[in-house]
Amino acid sequence: MRLLAFFLLLFSTLAYAQCPPAGQDHFLSSQEKVDAFVAAYSGCQRIEGNIDIVQGLVGTADTGEDPTPITDITGLYFLKVINGDFRISVDIAELDGFNNLTDVNGHFVITSSNSLTKISGFNNLVNAKSVTIALNPILTEVGGFSKLNRVFESLEIGNSPGIQTITGFENLQLIGGELNISKNPVLTSMPSFNKVETIGEDLNLTLNPVLEEAIGFEKLVSIGNDLNIENVKIIRGFEQLRTIDRFFDIRGEGVEEVPNFPLLETVGAAFRIENTSVRNIEGYNSLKRVGEQYFLEDWFIVSNNRLLSSVIGFGQFEKVEGNVEVQNNPLLSDCSWLCNIINNGEITGSLIIQDNIGDCISAIAVILICDIDFDDDTIANVVDLDDDNDGILDTLEGNGTRDTDNDGYPDSMDLDSDNDGCFDVLESGFEDPNDDGVLGDLPDEVDFNGLIINEITGYTDPADRNSNSLYDFQELNIPNPGKNNIIELCKNSNNIDLFDVLLGTPDPGGTWSPALNSGSGVFNVLEDAEGIYTYTHSDPICGDLSAEVKVIFSSDLNPGVNTEVVICDDLVEIDLFRALKGNPTPNGFWSPELASGTNIYNKNLDLESEYNYVLIDRDCGTLQATVSLVKSVEPNSGANGELQICEFADTVNLFDYLEGEPDEGGIWSPSLPDGIFNPSQNASGVYSYTIDNGVCGRATSTVNVEVVRNSELNNVRIQVNDFSSTNNSIEVFVFSKRAYEYSLDGLNYQLDPVFNDVDGGLQTVYVRGIDGCEFYSEEVFVRTYPSFFTPNNDGENDFWRLKDFPDVKYTIHIYSRFGRLIKSLSSTTGFWDGKENGKEIQSSDYWFKVVTETGEVLHGNFSLLRK
Repeated sequence: MRLLAFFLLLFSTLAYAQCPPAGQDHFLSSQEKVDAFVAAYSGCQRIEGNIDIVQGLVGTADTGEDPTPITDITGLYFLKVINGDFRISVDIAELDGFNNLTDVNGHFVITSSNSLTKISGFNNLVNAKSVTIALNPILTEVGGFSKLNRVFESLEIGNSPGIQTITGFENLQLIGGELNISKNPVLTSMPSFNKVETIGEDLNLTLNPVLEEAIGFEKLVSIGNDLNIENVKIIRGFEQLRTIDRFFDIRGEGVEEVPNFPLLETVGAAFRIENTSVRNIEGYNSLKRVGEQYFLEDWFIVSNNRLLSSVIGFGQFEKVEGNVEVQNNPLLSDCSWLCNIINNGEITGSLIIQDNIGDCISAIAVILICDIDFDDDTIANVVDLDDDNDGILDTLEGNGTRDTDNDGYPDSMDLDSDNDGCFDVLESGFEDPNDDGVLGDLPDEVDFNGLIINEITGYTDPADRNSNSLYDFQELNIPNPGKNNIIELCKNSNNIDLFDVLLGTPDPGGTWSPALNSGSGVFNVLEDAEGIYTYTHSDPICGDLSAEVKVIFSSDLNPGVNTEVVICDDLVEIDLFRALKGNPTPNGFWSPELASGTNIYNKNLDLESEYNYVLIDRDCGTLQATVSLVKSVEPNSGANGELQICEFADTVNLFDYLEGEPDEGGIWSPSLPDGIFNPSQNASGVYSYTIDNGVCGRATSTVNVEVVRNSELNNVRIQVNDFSSTNNSIEVFVFSKRAYEYSLDGLNYQLDPVFNDVDGGLQTVYVRGIDGCEFYSEEVFVRTYPSFFTPNNDGENDFWRLKDFPDVKYTIHIYSRFGRLIKSLSSTTGFWDGKENGKEIQSSDYWFKVVTETGEVLHGNFSLLRK
């Protein structure tokens, strides 16, 4: 019995401690579902999935009846570790019992809980991916996070009209994203966050109009993005803060006291204390550089502070990448705190000092106070005739009263008075070999009037090339590249001409670097990369003058670029995502959907010719790229062919000489544009025609071309079929595949190589190519004999003899039709008068035999006719 009881207890324990499957999400949308979850898993301390306690997430219960509202979640207090998101949105007055919970490894969200007034029960929570407490309309108190140590992304408490106090968080050391306490209209107090060392993104304390104090942050060393504080009356602490990667922004009339930030060294973008009620600003003596890390987001502003009367500090301030603006501070009379950066540092933009009082009334006033020897040449400005050593007399530059470009520096202390990017010394026609804006080359030696000596140029009238009575250095007369700008684009944005993005009034005709794929200034979001593009004009005097456009993509999501994919006969499936060009972001979807439900296209199941890969972006909307499917076959280049062509012939297309039925669109090698062969320019040889169907293979055929030169043929044979009384012929044989024509008089040609009914005697045979190339001629003798004679002494045909016969010796034997020899003749006496032994013989047909001296024997017959 004891053994049985043990097994029953063990079984009960195992069943009680059972956990849900890993990765399963739990939507607890009614009291029934909360209770069922507790009953099933209350012995489980680690949940591998998301938990959503959200009233009304599902409309009705499984039974079809209305679900019971969630009023009791105390059964969930067993939860210790949630390896997923934990979302709470229920109508319960207080969240106060989750003291077993130590880790939420996903997003921890308490939102839209309409009855919630207090949060107090998460005192053992140590780690969370993020914490968001927002949109709880009557929540008044947030606490109970005393052991929270690390928030790997953002901690956000806001958008809550009732929150009055936020407490706890005293052990929080790391915030990987934002610390955002904003949009709480009745919030009066917040934690000190004195153990936080790093905030990975923004520190935002904004739109909390009655928040009295933000005191603490004593161990905070770095802010990865912005410090953004608005209308907090007293701000103290930040004793260890060294870097702010982007904006330093304190503003709002509610601000009365700001810290001195003793260790703050760099602000990556802009520094601003504006529109406050601060009376004194003191400290910032470690601050050196502002604005170097962000393009067009770089300025230093202390403006519109109606009670500000004193600024002390900024002793190491050395660079602002942008404008310095100190204006509209009606009680501020001393700007000597700017002297270090004016005397020893660099301001790349304008120095704008105005609408203050006393020595802080204008930029020129501050410059004169700060620097009694502007060009450091040991001659005080009051007696220096060239305060900036640019080779132009101060009297010609206005003696400190003229500021052509309104940048806060008078022309007499401005090396680029018209702010066109070209030094005044160069525009004046003077020499500046080391291109530092100062006359001549280093070292600079001056006389007792502060004029540079030992230079052959300078101190004459500056150039006025257009003769308009304005010196070139005080007017814009060189190509203007415009001003820097920044633009944010989406991957679905239209193409844009970066020239139109440049600020100012840029002149056309410059060049872009790096080059864009368009070959012009047009930026294609699918082909060109984000980054800085430089627009440059070159001037013969001033060299290269440039402005920049920084292109930023609003989203990291990239659908890739439109791609054409060739599908071969033997290819059934292809991964369309891998086929997409342009480094697309995964986890999008296909439209239309592929039959596989994945990225795999199957040509037997998927019938469309185009598929769109789609991503949905919060800022840019729908992003998509198209994969076009082109079905292809194995290439056919035809069969090898041959061509003989005269050097005088017209051009031909070698494609027409390929055998078979080749595909069009191939490439010829050696190169022949469009396959056109010109025999007067192209050489004989083998020309290859290649069809390349990419993944579907390649095929090549050739045409063997012989360019025939105009020359005498040596492969001609002439056959004479003669010694016929009625049809003597000549047949010409040319052993070539080329086409020829033939003639017996050299004037009239025929294509037939056979001449019939040829007259006897000496004949000349002519051969020529029909395309004008190759020629041949030869004399031949056509032997013949008369077919009858009429020996009646009328003077016509009275004798029979050989008339068309070569000049050789021969003997003729004439026979009757029965073979009786009637007459023998020799070539010397060779004729017959129709008599035998002096007597006329009767009309009849007679045969003869000719025996030449070479032994050749010829036969024929003729008729003797008597009338």
